[in-house]
Amino acid sequence: MKHRFLFALALAVLAPAAKAQDVAAFYKGKTINLIISTSPGGDYDVRARLVGRHIGRHIPGSPTVLPQNMPGSGGIRAANYLYNGAARDGTAMLAVMQQIPLTQVFKLSGVEFDLARGHYIGNTSSSPIVVASWHTSPVKTVEQSIASELIIGASGAGSASTQIPAMLNATIGTKFKVIAGYPGGTEIYLAMERGEVAGRGTQSLAGWKAQKADWIADRKLNWLAQGGFTRHPELPDVPLLIDYAKTPEDRQIVELFMSPDEISRPFLAGPGVPEDRVAALRRAFDAVMKDEAFMAEAKAMKIEINPMTGEQAESIVQKLLNLPPTVVAKAKAFSAEE
Repeated sequence: MKHRFLFALALAVLAPAAKAQDVAAFYKGKTINLIISTSPGGDYDVRARLVGRHIGRHIPGSPTVLPQNMPGSGGIRAANYLYNGAARDGTAMLAVMQQIPLTQVFKLSGVEFDLARGHYIGNTSSSPIVVASWHTSPVKTVEQSIASELIIGASGAGSASTQIPAMLNATIGTKFKVIAGYPGGTEIYLAMERGEVAGRGTQSLAGWKAQKADWIADRKLNWLAQGGFTRHPELPDVPLLIDYAKTPEDRQIVELFMSPDEISRPFLAGPGVPEDRVAALRRAFDAVMKDEAFMAEAKAMKIEINPMTGEQAESIVQKLLNLPPTVVAKAKAFSAEE
């Protein structure tokens, strides 16, 4: 009996080490395809490439990480590829757009993925969206956007940049006119400078700071309102969008659309990836978030890091995927496809 106990104890001690060796053996010499849901230059892209430059050395076997931009359909194209075209062995990850859970909740056309079968690896930022207008625009507050039209730039039909303004028009009474079809944030910024559009409705505060710190410093942006459920410490005088909801039902809908702000810059592995490799990717991500070289580069690039683990991000998404059908039906009535 004593010998059997010692043998079992030895197996319990050695099993994790054996698994780690298996993971290292698998990844040695491999390349991880890091798919980025947006065009080059925007906050999603910059963050994904920053993580990609550091995460490889924290993954057992030290694989190479190769970024690949795949913009289109507000992030749906890239998510579809992860689930239906990419390798399912742990050599593909997606820098996924924060509104992707809502595209599944609303069953938008073109969605061919199921986040419940994927694996969130981690999230670099929890940052509220901030609705902003160009400094020359006469619309400088939410009240003025209710009284007058504000033309804002957006990407595809399934994206947050089209969904959220449509929802705000219906629940708050804003008069946002959405010009959709821009590949990503970089192109929307250029459109603002050229006068094609007068604002942007769904960039996160972290994204504004990382991409357009000079605009903020030069007061080229008017902050109309912020998402989330409490005012960000850096925006104490900027009102919450949720406070403009006219009825309890409208407030519930706004809350639903603001929920993804908690996981605004996440990374995802697709279905079928072995559990030990998922665990290795998650722990590598966690290690990057504490890596001195990574943090120094993020600071130099003025990228705000406010991370959470893959398990925490996955828990938030699971709650969204399991909302009562009645709430989902009411919210979908204001989505971009309706």
